[in-house]
Amino acid sequence: MAMLKSVRGERIADGVASLDISERGAFIAKVYNYLFGAVALMVITGFVAFKQVPVQSITRELSIGLAVAGLVVFIAGMFSSRVKGLNLVLFGIYAIIDGVLLGCLARLYINAGLGSIFAQAAVLSLLVFGGLTAFVHITKKDFSFLGGFLFVMVLLLIGAVIVGFFIKSTLLHLGIAVGGTAIFAMYILFDTSQVIHRLHEDEAVTGAWMLFIDLIGLFIYLLDLLTILSGRD
Repeated sequence: MAMLKSVRGERIADGVASLDISERGAFIAKVYNYLFGAVALMVITGFVAFKQVPVQSITRELSIGLAVAGLVVFIAGMFSSRVKGLNLVLFGIYAIIDGVLLGCLARLYINAGLGSIFAQAAVLSLLVFGGLTAFVHITKKDFSFLGGFLFVMVLLLIGAVIVGFFIKSTLLHLGIAVGGTAIFAMYILFDTSQVIHRLHEDEAVTGAWMLFIDLIGLFIYLLDLLTILSGRD
């Protein structure tokens, strides 16, 4: 989700909103070029992982290791968000790690006969992301007011996930999936408005990374929700 921006929700006087129309358009185009590049890199890596990683090798330890590696890269990205070149390399590495994770996840779903659910979640995620992003760009509405609310909701979500490790409840699991889906959908609104109103012109990679995390988060929770609703949880 969007954690890379340390001054989220605050008006930045010399941010992208202060640029003229052509410069602002160039900045936004750069953000989405980086985003589409990261998604393409993730898909390619995911396809390779899907084809090359044996099912028996996809263990909890592997998933945890990849998740920790992604977190380390993410934290490094937070501290180097304005270091030109390094921020883009770290973003690429993060996309590759996510690609491996999702490729392995796709392999597990298909082996379990749930490939259609995985595909549905992917398509729905892209449609929701595209629709919400387009809405913000068309209306020019600033959703920065959601910042504080979303921060609290993320803390509650993390708490619910921790509780879920100890209490096996389908209702709780469903609530987490619904809540996570809603939170990341709102983060798409929030982060898109950050891109078009508040980020600085040297933060194109930051903006792309924020949106990338929102898209992946939305997909993961939608996948979880569809799996539960299918009765195959």
